[in-house]
Amino acid sequence: MTDIIILSGHAWPLRFLQASVSCVLLGLIVWAALRWAARRWPMLAAQRAVWPAAQLTVAAAFALTLAPQSARFGMLPALRGAAAPAMAMATTTATAEPIIIAGADVRLGAAAADMASTGAAALDIAATPMPTTLSSSAATPMPDVAHPAPQPTPPAVAGAAWMESVALCWMLAYGAGFGYAVLRLLRARRLWRALLVGATELSPAALREHGAFTPPQLAQIAALKLAVLETGAAISPMLIGAWRPRLLLPRHLRDFSAAQQHLIIEHELTHARRRDPLHLALSCALRTVLWFNPALRWLDRQLAWAQELSCDQLVLAGRPQHQRQHYAAALLRQLTTQSAALPSGGVAFGTIDGGSVAARVRQMRHRAIPSLNRVAACALAAAMAALLAAAALLQPAYAITDAAPAAAPSATDTNANLTANAAAEIWRYPLDQVRVTGFYAVQRRALPIHHGIDFAAAQGTPVRAVAAGTVIAAGPFAEHQGRYGNVVMVEHRGQPRSLYAHLGSEAVKVGDTVSAGQVIGHVGATGIATGPHLHFEAREGDQQIDPQRMLAGLDQLATPHALRVRRQQLGH
Repeated sequence: MTDIIILSGHAWPLRFLQASVSCVLLGLIVWAALRWAARRWPMLAAQRAVWPAAQLTVAAAFALTLAPQSARFGMLPALRGAAAPAMAMATTTATAEPIIIAGADVRLGAAAADMASTGAAALDIAATPMPTTLSSSAATPMPDVAHPAPQPTPPAVAGAAWMESVALCWMLAYGAGFGYAVLRLLRARRLWRALLVGATELSPAALREHGAFTPPQLAQIAALKLAVLETGAAISPMLIGAWRPRLLLPRHLRDFSAAQQHLIIEHELTHARRRDPLHLALSCALRTVLWFNPALRWLDRQLAWAQELSCDQLVLAGRPQHQRQHYAAALLRQLTTQSAALPSGGVAFGTIDGGSVAARVRQMRHRAIPSLNRVAACALAAAMAALLAAAALLQPAYAITDAAPAAAPSATDTNANLTANAAAEIWRYPLDQVRVTGFYAVQRRALPIHHGIDFAAAQGTPVRAVAAGTVIAAGPFAEHQGRYGNVVMVEHRGQPRSLYAHLGSEAVKVGDTVSAGQVIGHVGATGIATGPHLHFEAREGDQQIDPQRMLAGLDQLATPHALRVRRQQLGH
């Protein structure tokens, strides 16, 4: 089962900041790649499918970073949003001298257990230094209880408080920028509505008498249920609206020749058939949500330009040279007639300037629609897929989880484990970076009862022996129909055995003697596993036992999902 980490409120600003940064970086990569490709293959400018694909790639990278994080998928471990590392309690106690109480040689664990049984207050050894000798009177020595082994303490993210402040400031800045972008859209909408209010809708009879429409074009207008309006403003012919656009024509179009009018109307009907206004509206929405990313604004402009060029080519495809000349003359006449361009956002025949007219006239010289060759198309598709795959695989590396830093257990947790295990030694953790995603004895969907503890880890993470012992199994494991994949099992003198499953590789062989903390293998996803992770078990003979009896402080290092499942099923 893949464990999903849901962030609480204070981690969202950090995640949002990282999503924004990754989105901008990927946008710059896409921008640079497409700029190079456009120089290599000039016909790319007229390929309208390329630009929405690039926009969606950048937006998907942003969404992936914000999505709930999988604890097992990905190549890098998640960052932890902790303010400062906790004090390593186990390390402190492991090097402490024996405490003498009434002459008895008692280790810390036994002393704490004795005080707890008499109702005394809990000891906070990590914060308060204890005297070496409290009394010199003689007494019968009590049994010696071994110290817990030092537990790894992964460092907290440096400057986490500073990062959180920056993240909060960025969220405020994003909100202000998004509000401004929405206001600009509303202002443009008011301008479009003002144009429509002052325009006159042409009836079917008026359309037939207009002279700009051929019979096939009138049939297309009826089939598309396209409303046609006419305005006295000096604008370009354009489609207004995304889902059900309306065709707005300037009154000065009547002064053009009939051939020029027919070509202009055909251009707009081509936009309507291909749903270009809807594509531009979606592009505008992405550009507004991700207003901070300059690459999306550039891609939005490139999409509008590609729509114009491709429509020009479709209108002129197969037409004789004199009709191409009529079309170019119409562009030049529109440029001289149009007094001011409206804000961007509509699909317009002539939202143009001198540079765009020259570029479009150059494109009209081609008698066939230029297209990418197969090699170029495959290269671009592979590049987009690779960028999106990289964003997906690196997604967990950007995770800021709410799990506590992997500090050593508190005095209370350590003493409780020591009391429960009598003379047993508390094990060290099997990984240097600890995050628990599944506890012992929980039921996971249709799978059997879980007989161990799952630790989130990236592929290839070193797995370490929890205590000194002898390797009694290494490699493919036949037990449970091979579900455990590659396994290392270690026999510990006077303690339960430890088992490490789903390994990608083993660093030891049967009969090797290992010490606590020695690398015995690397994390993998062999056997039946949804992704790279470590399945860890403790066994007394052939019977699995709860590994928490030997590993202290795991609740502090568990994901909220793992704790919630255990609480719902086991009541603790």
